[in-house]
Amino acid sequence: MSKNTSRMMIGSSMLLLTLLIVGCAPPTAKIKVSRQDVNAGDPVTVSWETNKAKTVEINGEKVDKIGAKTVTPSASTTYEVVARRGKKEARDQATINVAVVKPAAPTVSLRAEPSAIDLGKNTVLRWETSNATTVTISGLGEVAASGDREVSPRVSTTYTATAIGAGGNATASVRVTVTDPPPPAERPRVTAPAEPPIAEQFRGIMRTIFFEYDQSDLLPAEQDQLRRAAEWLNLPANRSVVFRIEGYCDPRGTAEYNLGLGNRRAETTKDFLVSLGVDASRIEITSYGLEKASGTEEGLASAPPSWAFDRRAEFVYVRGGERP
Repeated sequence: MSKNTSRMMIGSSMLLLTLLIVGCAPPTAKIKVSRQDVNAGDPVTVSWETNKAKTVEINGEKVDKIGAKTVTPSASTTYEVVARRGKKEARDQATINVAVVKPAAPTVSLRAEPSAIDLGKNTVLRWETSNATTVTISGLGEVAASGDREVSPRVSTTYTATAIGAGGNATASVRVTVTDPPPPAERPRVTAPAEPPIAEQFRGIMRTIFFEYDQSDLLPAEQDQLRRAAEWLNLPANRSVVFRIEGYCDPRGTAEYNLGLGNRRAETTKDFLVSLGVDASRIEITSYGLEKASGTEEGLASAPPSWAFDRRAEFVYVRGGERP
């Protein structure tokens, strides 16, 4: 055998051996992220490269052998690249840690003005909350996030406000002390003053009631007020009193819609009084809708003018009840 032939055979053998070694070499894989610690919603670049791989996957998704993509994980996530060639594979991982931002805890304050009353008198509960989705007060049920409510407890009562939000819950309490009024001091007998005109008495008893936004349902406090009004209207001396209920709305919405809403508020008020024994023939109703709205912004009914002050039903004396 010539030397040239021998060299060619040796070269072919080495080339075959090299190809066998390369063919048997396992694949390699590498993955990395541009940032490891981020806040939810922050963009992060995930990049990878592989060698000698037939197929490449990241978290089960087929991708190119070399590449990059931008992700915005909402929670901590591990990205794993898998490079396969036949039965051989290579893996690598990179983790993005997403910081969890805890929602702000709710706050609540509750006070009574005044906190001590005589039996039969009223006090006003005032409350304020923040970061709350639901607010309840014992004895009143669910209420607005902030507001006030007039109450007249018969005995000393502790009111507790509970504010619930994504960040937890908070409570605040106030105690209203109720005492029996002292007996009246004896006074020299004097001539009783003349009874005020019936229309004036009517205005003193039949006070304006208020509604929630876009609602015609009666609030618990307004129902209590109407019960007291019905007691007065059903007195024998007042059974001939005829009056009108006028429904009003705040300036939001169309004139046509608000006329209907004002009418529903007047009808709801009338129906409640009728359910308490007031003869329906004594009650007229009308709706002014937004025609007489004077509110300029959202606020409390106790501080007009406001949109809350416009959401009301008023009572107007018409005739009857004259004293001899």
